[in-house]
Amino acid sequence: MKKILILILILSGAIYSASAQYYNNNAPAPKIGFFLSSGVAVGAASGAYPDANGIGFRLELPVKRSPVSVVLSAGYTFYVSQGSYSPDYYSYYDYGYSNYYSSVASFIPVEAGIKIYLIHKFFIEGDAGVSFNVNSPSSDYTGQATAFIYSPGAGYSFPLDYNNKSNIDISLIYENRVEPGGGYSQVALRGVWNFNL
Repeated sequence: MKKILILILILSGAIYSASAQYYNNNAPAPKIGFFLSSGVAVGAASGAYPDANGIGFRLELPVKRSPVSVVLSAGYTFYVSQGSYSPDYYSYYDYGYSNYYSSVASFIPVEAGIKIYLIHKFFIEGDAGVSFNVNSPSSDYTGQATAFIYSPGAGYSFPLDYNNKSNIDISLIYENRVEPGGGYSQVALRGVWNFNL
């Protein structure tokens, strides 16, 4: 087990070193990005709110000529209730109609993190911050007005032009709003449309 761990550390170091050399020769630019995410809820709230989605923006600031960037983000995350998939049918004389019931648990996450390009366009990242409860009334969804949130992920950056002035990051993320007794968590696919500043 120790040999495998040492091998993984050596391999990671070699990949990082090669990536650092690449970015020393190709200085990255700061970027602003707009994102959409869609996923499935996991954990304590997944039974009541199985669908997870989000929108927002991100600012990526490279750390000098390195494969490391500081990332700042803010957005809107919402979980859709199970009821949105359960229509009820009513009949009034010869007419009928369907009515869909649903509720949405809404949060505004504000995070900061680190993004590391391991092999040119392949990256890993980790963000953490605070999630604001914007539900009305808030007690219907959670007793926490604010909560710690973290979201690790990994993905690939696809260039959209020859000058590499815009790109799309596609990543798989796990996000967890930490609360006593469990919180709102999701596994999601996120797409970020980035533009160089």
